[in-house]
Amino acid sequence: MDDDDFDQVSQILFDGVDSLSYIGQPGTLIPITENTRAVLCSEDFNNVIIVATRFGQGRCLVFAHNSYTNIFLNDETEDQDFVENCRKWLARGYDAEFVSINDADSMDDVAQDDKILIWNGHDTKNDVFISDLCAYLEHGGALICGATAWGWLQINDDKLLSDFPFTRFCDYIGVKITDNYIDCPNPIPFQPEVLCGCWHSHSD
Repeated sequence: MDDDDFDQVSQILFDGVDSLSYIGQPGTLIPITENTRAVLCSEDFNNVIIVATRFGQGRCLVFAHNSYTNIFLNDETEDQDFVENCRKWLARGYDAEFVSINDADSMDDVAQDDKILIWNGHDTKNDVFISDLCAYLEHGGALICGATAWGWLQINDDKLLSDFPFTRFCDYIGVKITDNYIDCPNPIPFQPEVLCGCWHSHSD
């Protein structure tokens, strides 16, 4: 996937879709490498809610609230068209099944062929699992994940954001998790003109 194709990822994911449901109170993400792109912002380009990453041969979508991972496991979601667009992009047009890895203790327990893995980042994984997950992505795997960092910090008030295992995973794939949270309209409109500011800001 070359840069020109990757630059179109937000348009691909929101093809025929003009908004996404507001779920919970999202945090914000920062795409920090040339292998990441902002997909959805709220109000201005500093409030990134979804980031797409290309990691090795694999593809990943990161959401700024863990509840968004549930829409991919719910056949009756209001956001079905968006879900199907995500399926097509992540699986490169092939028909792939969404599979939760929340309860998996090892990647050896996870069916991987023709699958898109779904991970609620609040279900903590050990270092071996994370390493194997990164290897899965590098070799062409597909992943949807998300976390609510500000919520995790509220529950773990003696911890720092750097203690949250999900943030270390995201750092590795080029996405910075922040402890911010934002108010969004419901639904959250897709605003491609806002994304342009995000790309220019974080690539400077």
